[in-house]
Amino acid sequence: MADTPPLTARRVFVGTVLTAVGGFVDCFSFLTLGSVYAATMSGNTVLIAVHAGKGETSSALLHAYMVGVFLLGLLVSAGAIELGLRRGLRRVLALALAIEAACLAALALWGTPLLASGAAGTPQQPHWPLYALLALAAIAMGTQNTSLRMAGILSIFTTHVTGTLTRLGEQLVNALFARSAETMSANPASAGFSAGLLLAFLFGAFAASELLPLWGMANVLALPIALLLIVIAADLLQPLAERRPACEG
Repeated sequence: MADTPPLTARRVFVGTVLTAVGGFVDCFSFLTLGSVYAATMSGNTVLIAVHAGKGETSSALLHAYMVGVFLLGLLVSAGAIELGLRRGLRRVLALALAIEAACLAALALWGTPLLASGAAGTPQQPHWPLYALLALAAIAMGTQNTSLRMAGILSIFTTHVTGTLTRLGEQLVNALFARSAETMSANPASAGFSAGLLLAFLFGAFAASELLPLWGMANVLALPIALLLIVIAADLLQPLAERRPACEG
């Protein structure tokens, strides 16, 4: 993967849409699955310590489980993308996002009756369905988070924004101290993209918070799934990943 793949209109669109999906699903998970983050592993890691310190073993283990399943999603997605690129496949982003969309669809269709009936339990007394539902959310986010980077499309993460905020600060400082006209023009564009990603994540989370009470769990996930399908269609029509040189395969 190139360290800094060039920004194009299609790449900016895809990165922004996927970041909005990340914010949406993270907020959805927090509100419906026992205050557990599907995408923000920093939050889950802190909550492991918080619950462990209070002696709330079941809740601490639930957050630790989420970190592990998220890592599994990362590893499976990254491995599949790498193997696909080595074999000359370019529509690897569409494949990864199709897996994510399937996980979210299963979460919507299967999770709603389980949560409504109480069969999933609570974070303090979790039953196996809660672990299964959390796995679907975490695998979806882990799969998405590494897909753009492993495919060499964009060097960003789309399920958390701490790194984006850090990069924005660096870009603003670089723009302030830029010496050449080329650097001066590049840094504001990059900073604008980073700021857009922050707003996209915030907007996605806000949309989930507002729409969940109105639409219900089964229907609200149709929105991020629809966005994923748009990106999948765009990648199928014109692959975003570049063909690997023969020497790399």
